[in-house]
Amino acid sequence: MKRALALILLLLLLVPTARAETLKELIDDPMAFDGKQVSFRGEVIGVMVRGEQAWINIFDNGLAIGIWCRAEEAREISYIGDYTHQGDIVAGVGIYHLACPEHGGDTDIHALSLSVVEKGHTVERPPDMLLVLLSLVIALAAVILSYYLWHIRKEMGKRTPWPFY
Repeated sequence: MKRALALILLLLLLVPTARAETLKELIDDPMAFDGKQVSFRGEVIGVMVRGEQAWINIFDNGLAIGIWCRAEEAREISYIGDYTHQGDIVAGVGIYHLACPEHGGDTDIHALSLSVVEKGHTVERPPDMLLVLLSLVIALAAVILSYYLWHIRKEMGKRTPWPFY
């Protein structure tokens, strides 16, 4: 029993520990993290389930990366970020691949664990009244100009041309 416990502890020490990196660190120095275990955190901006696996795209400080994870982990996601939604915030640990041989050389992270740490929500975006008013003024100007040009063209058709000798 003691030997089994010692063996398990030894194996745990041999596994590289996850380090908390931002996506910026991963993108700025990808060779330092290639093939290593990393931690990640970001807003979900895309989910695509492929059988038992799924792609999740996360966004963090202007950068995005694809996470390859189990489909049941992806099904826990409620909100995907877009103009009207703040996506769920997920965090996890995975293996970073600069050029993943399994996925055609793309940069990705194969998640070992992934969880939703913060639920997303709907974002209320009231219309900007100045922009609405400006749009109406431009539309009215376009209608008036179109009518004016149509009227000029109609009047030009009524004129008789100069005689040619």
